[in-house]
Amino acid sequence: MSRRKFIATVGGVAVVAGVSGGILYEVFRPKLITELPRHVAPNAYTQNGKSLLSIVKGTSDTNVETMVREALDAIGGIDRVVSSGTRVVVKPAVLNNQPYVAPDPHVVAEVARLAMEAGGTVVVAECSGGGDTSYCMQVQGITSAVQAVGATVRYLNTESQIQIAVPNGVTLHDVKTFPTIYDCDVLISVPRLKRHFSPTPTVTISLKNMMGVVPLSEMNRFHNMGLSQCIADVNTVMKPNLTVVDATYAMARSGPDDGDPIEMDTIMASGDPVAIDLIGAQKLMELEQQHGIPTSDYPDYTNIAHINAAATLGVGTNNPDNITIVERNLS
Repeated sequence: MSRRKFIATVGGVAVVAGVSGGILYEVFRPKLITELPRHVAPNAYTQNGKSLLSIVKGTSDTNVETMVREALDAIGGIDRVVSSGTRVVVKPAVLNNQPYVAPDPHVVAEVARLAMEAGGTVVVAECSGGGDTSYCMQVQGITSAVQAVGATVRYLNTESQIQIAVPNGVTLHDVKTFPTIYDCDVLISVPRLKRHFSPTPTVTISLKNMMGVVPLSEMNRFHNMGLSQCIADVNTVMKPNLTVVDATYAMARSGPDDGDPIEMDTIMASGDPVAIDLIGAQKLMELEQQHGIPTSDYPDYTNIAHINAAATLGVGTNNPDNITIVERNLS
């Protein structure tokens, strides 16, 4: 059976309870043909049944590309998911054009280069939620850095939209995405470690980065339907095969922009987006406490709604006992 078998959807009115309970949001949502969900591969980075996660620490003088390579080597290398002919999408988190909002372009470019070195055909793709994608990617320096290593840059907002089924979703039963995302073999998430303070205090790392694989209309829909559960739901069909977190500078206190950039000189990597969000949230809270930033308004890293919701749906593990952390110090 073809992966792109079409399933006709029934038109009509979809009624969904809103965030405050009982608020009707979805009325006469535009109808598209619903396609089969993307194939989501199991975590390729495990050891003795536990999710592998690397934390590589350097200094301000450490080569960022070296840190990325060490982080990937520590969990088994990029060739666990990329081989000759693999269609790879590297997905940086580029909300807007503000400083420290996006990952360091050198981190994104090195991930792309390593995927190409492993034989993959690499596209770096994004749909920004806070500005024109092309402009934001260029201002952040990602476009030029990626093109310099020979990868392709694609602005997802210029593509047509595909609606796919979300068979295991709690709130979402279908979601719109783009052909570049739907057709890729491997999806690599590259976020910056950041605090997120609106509408509720949380974090934005890998799971939330998948907001950028859907159109703006879907982002707005998620906010109105209950953002945390929608993030978890979309990760059941857009689960990254690999995440590389840029924590060379983390955004603390506030976010997803306008926070305090604090030097951490750290790169993290894992095949489990739930695990890396959990440990990333822990490291971010520890960093804020070390720098005297009040954390009483933030949920504990074990109690972040979208992380726990994704774990419940089987996207990954939020149990520290099921995570093996490999630490390397390059300082």
